[in-house]
Amino acid sequence: MPGGGDAAACDTNASLASARIWRLTDEEYVNVVQAVFGVTMPAEISEAQVNTGDYTNLSEGTNVSNPLALNYQKAAHEAAQQAVTSHLSTFLSCGATAPSDACVEQFISNRVARAFGRPLTDEEVQGLLAVYKTSDVDGPSVGIRLVIEAALQSGSFLYRTELGAPKDGGPTAKTTLTPYEVASALSFSLLDSVPDDALWTAAENGSLMTPSVLAAQVDRVLAMPAAQANLSHQAGYWLAVEKIVNTEKDATLFPEYTDDLKSQLYTSAQMFVQDLFAHGTVKDLLSSRRMYMNQSLATLYGIPGVTGTAFMPVDVQLPERAGGILTQPAVMAATDQRPNRSDPIHRGLFIYRSLVCGASIGTPPANATSVDAALPADATERQRSDFRTSTTSPGCFACHGLFDAFGLATERYDPIGRYVPTIDSTATISSRLGPALAGPVTGLPDVIARLQQGRIVSDCAVANLAQMTLGRQVQDDKSCAVKDVKDKFAASGSFTDFYRALLTSPGFITRDVQAQ
Repeated sequence: MPGGGDAAACDTNASLASARIWRLTDEEYVNVVQAVFGVTMPAEISEAQVNTGDYTNLSEGTNVSNPLALNYQKAAHEAAQQAVTSHLSTFLSCGATAPSDACVEQFISNRVARAFGRPLTDEEVQGLLAVYKTSDVDGPSVGIRLVIEAALQSGSFLYRTELGAPKDGGPTAKTTLTPYEVASALSFSLLDSVPDDALWTAAENGSLMTPSVLAAQVDRVLAMPAAQANLSHQAGYWLAVEKIVNTEKDATLFPEYTDDLKSQLYTSAQMFVQDLFAHGTVKDLLSSRRMYMNQSLATLYGIPGVTGTAFMPVDVQLPERAGGILTQPAVMAATDQRPNRSDPIHRGLFIYRSLVCGASIGTPPANATSVDAALPADATERQRSDFRTSTTSPGCFACHGLFDAFGLATERYDPIGRYVPTIDSTATISSRLGPALAGPVTGLPDVIARLQQGRIVSDCAVANLAQMTLGRQVQDDKSCAVKDVKDKFAASGSFTDFYRALLTSPGFITRDVQAQ
């Protein structure tokens, strides 16, 4: 069953990830520079950022090209210049006018070490001290600027390691992360930045490797507002909230769909997810009636009793808004990717991938658009879907037969998420998805009722959220560590409990080594 509990034997020796190095995203770069050197940088560091609505921070495919290297050089110079202009006396509190070698070494051993996420070797300290001394005639400001520039262009800054204790040739067998690597893995998972003072100290004295100390640090960081905001933002990729930013509609057909409306929908959905992650459970994901509305949104979507421009929580009593994330207007608008008509394909794919974790769906065949165009211009979405899911259309059926029905069940929500009760939204879910899901449904409430059976959604939630936390896909993972996390989340339903289970798992502090 897709997303259901897997009774097959799991691998008790498997870690939650492989040994690896992982390049910082631009957002992480900005966060680290702010935390360590007190500098606010522009959002784009390595290259222009394009928000596709998809989560992309996975550990694979993180090479640095020549253009990226030049951009890193420019960013390092800018950050270093700002840092010494604003904070030189802080960096060299032991003597900013004429600092001794020991004073400069203290800066290197403290600040640069925090940027690298580990203590520096004596050789590294002396190498950076030599960089400082190249500017003897120019004064300490230039020297410290050059040290920061060198540090920010180092592979030890741009990449964080998950390799275990240094070893000639690298790790060759399953390895345990160093305390500093555990601290970094935890902090980047929750905050997208380097460890704070308390976490660094726990790494420094080695206590972080004690399960009770690690659990206490996980709980402490999880409780931070910054961590809660970061995790709910990540969840926005899972739940299609981030796609609303780039979703366009035909202005003639949907004049209400302005940039201002998109912004309001985005805020409304973000607030729903934040509330869900802070106070709700996986059951609430598909049953909550809560919506965050201001007067203009409420008027457009027929929600009574809301006044003013501020967003407020409303527990909507309309039955068509009782489906949690699937009845949020923003999600219905974001998953409808066509500008001028309803889109059961992409809405169906959203449910299939994000809530069911069905089998992998490949890219559409090259002739998909022409096949659709060959259908009668006045064909309804149901007629088009009937064609795609017919066994007489084998080129379409193999994939569309798996997810079109989910999209058809959302047809009563128009392309901007308004409810239209007169539209037929019956569908028949493919038997290939297992008996818990398969069969005729009269609309979205029926689909939601099917999804709420068993562990389909909770297991799929773990697969999606763990992918973002760990930076790798875990949907088909057979490790007992992942299974244990799924079991705990299925029992609790609390998103906080999910992160706690994942980050305190014995598999989180080890890494598997791929055979070469």
